[in-house]
Amino acid sequence: MSLPDFMTNPNAVLGDTEHEWRYGRVPDYNKVNAAFDREKTMHHEEGSLPWLVSNLVKNWEKEMSYKLRADQIRTINQEKYRFSVNGLGWHTVDEMLKIGTYNALIGDSELYKASESDFSDSHKLFKRALSTFSWEVLEVYSGPPVVAFKWRHWGKMTGDLSVKLGNGKKLEAAASNEVVESIGVTVAKVNDKFEIEELETFYDANILMKQLAKNRKDENGEIVASAEAGSKCPFMAGAGSQTKEI
Repeated sequence: MSLPDFMTNPNAVLGDTEHEWRYGRVPDYNKVNAAFDREKTMHHEEGSLPWLVSNLVKNWEKEMSYKLRADQIRTINQEKYRFSVNGLGWHTVDEMLKIGTYNALIGDSELYKASESDFSDSHKLFKRALSTFSWEVLEVYSGPPVVAFKWRHWGKMTGDLSVKLGNGKKLEAAASNEVVESIGVTVAKVNDKFEIEELETFYDANILMKQLAKNRKDENGEIVASAEAGSKCPFMAGAGSQTKEI
């Protein structure tokens, strides 16, 4: 069986011009791709398992972030697909398309409230704060049908952060102009067509948010003491919200 294009080309789904995309157009990944090529720490050989996994996840992210219809997302099995973070429950594909990938990944915590943010709000927040937000595979521990891998997500904070925390409260932080990063582990189940049926991710979202809140401001707009980095364990609770069980 030949491999689907989303396993061999990280930008394969951007060619789906006949599909329905957010904002009425295919997204432009030129800036993100250029930053990834400059800043990545791993150089996986073409055709290797890490290279194939990276391509699959990059196409999945593009589709889940910008396609409007579940039946046009080629990287998943629409009937079986589900997504969870730190074992706190499962999101369906329709739920993820509604709330967005950032909200599904981060959930509710002290420094971020997915419940106070819709798809558009969450994407604008991170695009304003980070010049780019790149993602790479670090290691792959097992191959299909159950693919376990370690990853890194990073970007330079060049813009200010503004997060709604509920009850009229906001987290405001000035740009640090430093690289922030998050590291985690994901276990993916794929079928014989390499379509994703399950994604279970384990990481501590608070590590990323504490880096972004380094220059947190008080009610007078003055920068307060820097937030500490927090635990490095990707299996700590606190990342992701209590989501609907299915």
